Amino acid sequence: MDYSKFNDDDFDLKKWVNGALKSEQNPNTLVMKLQLLMQEVNGSLEESTANLLSDIPRVVTEIQGLNNEAVLLRNQMNLVKSDISKVQQDTVESMSTVVELDKIKDRMLVTEKKLKQADNWCVLNDQIDLLFEEQDLEGISEKLGEMRDALAGLVNLPDYSDRCDRLNNLSNRLEAILSPKLISTFNNDKSEDARLYYKIFSDMGRQGELYNYYHRTHKTNSQKQFNMLRTSGSVDTWLHGFYSSVLELFHAQLSWTSGIYTNHTAVVLSLVTLCLDNTDLQHEISNFLSDSQTPVLALTTLLDIVYRFANSLGRELTEVDNEITEKLGRSIISPYIRHLTSLGDKVKSSLLRDVHSLAMRVKRTSSDSVSELHSSTKRVVAHVKDCIPQCLNLTNGYTLVDVVSAIEFYFDLLVEKINSFIREMRAAFGVEAGSQSMFQEDHWVGFQSCFKLFQILGECYTDIKSLESECIETVKQHVTKGPGLVTKIYTWLEADPLRYGANKALLDSLIDGSKITLFDKTMELFKKPINNCNKLCVDFVLFHVKSNLNGVHLSEEWVVDEGAVFSPSPLTYITSLGDYLLLLPQQLEPFFAEENIPLDTALILVDFTQFPGMAQDVEGDAFAWLTCVCQSTLFTIVEMILKIHRLSGAGCKQLTADVAYISNVMGALEVPLSRDIVDISRLLSLPIDQIDSAETQNIPKYLRGKISTMRRPAY
Repeated sequence: MDYSKFNDDDFDLKKWVNGALKSEQNPNTLVMKLQLLMQEVNGSLEESTANLLSDIPRVVTEIQGLNNEAVLLRNQMNLVKSDISKVQQDTVESMSTVVELDKIKDRMLVTEKKLKQADNWCVLNDQIDLLFEEQDLEGISEKLGEMRDALAGLVNLPDYSDRCDRLNNLSNRLEAILSPKLISTFNNDKSEDARLYYKIFSDMGRQGELYNYYHRTHKTNSQKQFNMLRTSGSVDTWLHGFYSSVLELFHAQLSWTSGIYTNHTAVVLSLVTLCLDNTDLQHEISNFLSDSQTPVLALTTLLDIVYRFANSLGRELTEVDNEITEKLGRSIISPYIRHLTSLGDKVKSSLLRDVHSLAMRVKRTSSDSVSELHSSTKRVVAHVKDCIPQCLNLTNGYTLVDVVSAIEFYFDLLVEKINSFIREMRAAFGVEAGSQSMFQEDHWVGFQSCFKLFQILGECYTDIKSLESECIETVKQHVTKGPGLVTKIYTWLEADPLRYGANKALLDSLIDGSKITLFDKTMELFKKPINNCNKLCVDFVLFHVKSNLNGVHLSEEWVVDEGAVFSPSPLTYITSLGDYLLLLPQQLEPFFAEENIPLDTALILVDFTQFPGMAQDVEGDAFAWLTCVCQSTLFTIVEMILKIHRLSGAGCKQLTADVAYISNVMGALEVPLSRDIVDISRLLSLPIDQIDSAETQNIPKYLRGKISTMRRPAY
């Protein structure tokens, strides 16, 4: 039976009893076994208790002994501490004496060293002349180093400056001997000699002079190679070859100097920087860009070449001092920075060259003239489309203000040309007083051309507006371009802080959405040619109207005697005019049969309030344009009526019939009648003696007076 379960912390009585009963079927037997176990445990417990009680006196005695020994140890430690304090007090004075003697010894050693150095200087000074005679370069270098060390301890001597001059002259003498050897060594990549000369110049403290010889030698070779390349054609053909030669020099020298110079990477990068600081290169680039007919594209080509070079070089420079890489970056970009900062001027000159070549002249037919203008405006927008992306790619947007200004100047010239073209078209259509049409074509063909021109200008406006949105989106999506060697330099800030600030502000406002337009001036200015073209369209119609009404006020119909006809028919002039106006919707239908965003845009931009009878809040659409033409026609009819000198009774009836006819035409077109026409119709229908009655006081006085005078009988 397993009795060990009684020792478990989680002993379960029921579980143990059930388990025990499974192995022992008789409970009495199980109880007897447990009683025997309890007796055995009780016996063991009594025995253990008795042993413990007998051991307690011995343990107490041992603890007391340990306590006595601890007290004795403490007393002994106090005695030791007292002895140490006494020794310290007794030896303070002796230690001070020892320290002072040590200081005196150090001073004597320093004095001895300086005396030896002074004596050594004299010995070395005598020995070095012999070494110069023997051309023992290593020996000379070693002695010069020793003389420099000796001189360091002779600062307070009266002839210290003379000794410095002597040492410097000896160093110059050695350098003069080594100079031709250095050039030969660097030209022929003699590693062993280079290491020797590096040690010699290091001993002389003239590492900088050694680097200067190294740089000048390879700079001269690079210049010779450059001079050979520059004779092989234009810059864009040989520039890649020049940068390739510099890159080859960098790799070759980086490998060659690795076992010679301690900071060989910095030395080689300084060499590359010197090779790139080439005034002849800057001159060649300036001449190339000045002579180019497309300076922006030419500059883009050159930058592609130099950026490839900079990227190749930058991949080799993972752990290089920032100051060195900044100098290198400036030497790479410096030949181009003046041309990049003047990108706005280059864009402007390129655009000017294009705008002067635009063909906007009146041709033999109106349709040909309008088609030519259409192709010109399309070319204008296409030409401008690349300007902003080029600005971002070349300067990361830091010439954006100037480029936008150049674009708006370009559009200003375009607007001037369009206005000039519209004036020429007015003359060609003969809509000006006293002029005659030069187009031998159907009247409605001319009208279609006028409205087509109006639509083209609306299309040009929407194209420029779309271009503006595209440019802003391009700015928002732009990420900085260019090699790290160049982009990490604050080139634009250093070149012109004020211009940098203006461009940064514009870029930030476009990116964060606080500015949503770019060509504000152009958008406002473009309204003028659109309104001028609309006036051309209206005047084209009015010219026909005025031609129909020409001389009508002198007609005999107004002064004929009263006849037998009591309901006169409208005269031919007014019926032909009515028929003409009724044809206008048919002529306009091709332009408005489908959605026509350019034409709708142009109509919205029209200021209809400059025309008679048009309300301030009129909405620009096809009906507004038709209303404008009809109101202007009514105004012209009113002018013609007011020119009639006299109306007989029959003439008054005839004029009333004519006015009623044109009023019906306006009703058919759903155009409201002008107030003057309504008033004239009313005055013509009243008896003469009631023209100035109370009922007509709301009619303008000048109109009442004029109609009254016309209708007054002649005596």
